[in-house]
Amino acid sequence: MCRSFGVCFMDISRLFSENFFSFAAMLSGAPGGGAVRFSPPSIAASSGLPYAGENYAIFTERASAEEAAVALSFFSGRHADFIAPVMPETPGAVTELLYANEILHRETYTSMYLPLKEKAAEKAPCGVVSVPGCCGARWGNAVWRAFGGEGSAGVNDYERFGAYLVSCRENSAFALEIGGKYIATALLHESKNAVGLYYFATLPEERRRGHASALMDGVTAAVSDKGKPLVLLATKEGLPFYLNCGFVPISEIPILSRTADI
Repeated sequence: MCRSFGVCFMDISRLFSENFFSFAAMLSGAPGGGAVRFSPPSIAASSGLPYAGENYAIFTERASAEEAAVALSFFSGRHADFIAPVMPETPGAVTELLYANEILHRETYTSMYLPLKEKAAEKAPCGVVSVPGCCGARWGNAVWRAFGGEGSAGVNDYERFGAYLVSCRENSAFALEIGGKYIATALLHESKNAVGLYYFATLPEERRRGHASALMDGVTAAVSDKGKPLVLLATKEGLPFYLNCGFVPISEIPILSRTADI
């Protein structure tokens, strides 16, 4: 059986779930955020932002349809869209309740892990920097633009959000900096047994120039000494890149939401 960091392949799915639930709980501590916690570790987590992709309803095998209904009420009261990833352990009754309330299948993402090499990591590529707390707002601005934000609407929210993410002790933010400008961004979120990669993106005008690969090299160098697998949730568009980087698929995760803009 395939093993990585002393755990079997079947355990990797549980490690991904552990990190993903931990990440969602962390988001709920953002300014204006909040959470409803159900049968552990099920959670409805609001980041304080109205965008679906920043708010999560995630359910484990002990969750009930009644808890899913509470999650719906929670987000409705906040006037916020959300996504509900259907984890391998999510009960069918929960999914049925969400569908009945027009929380529908919008995309299918892929959970993945990277079997890091045991040898000492090479030095991070030139330009890859660890983002200090004083630059959290600047990093958040780059995240907002890298994910398609335009004009001024929403930028202040993401700057505050970025400052929060960088300040969390379980997070480590990185960027590829060229000419004093953050070209690409990444966030590592460390849970007990895994490290998750989030907000990995490159500015639209800087894509297809090798920047993402350079940043990934820096990220894997930072993770290599932690003795934990690196996990992530890949979009359909990002999947070929991560496969190219050596990530291994774990499972397909249907993404449910009321809105198609996730």
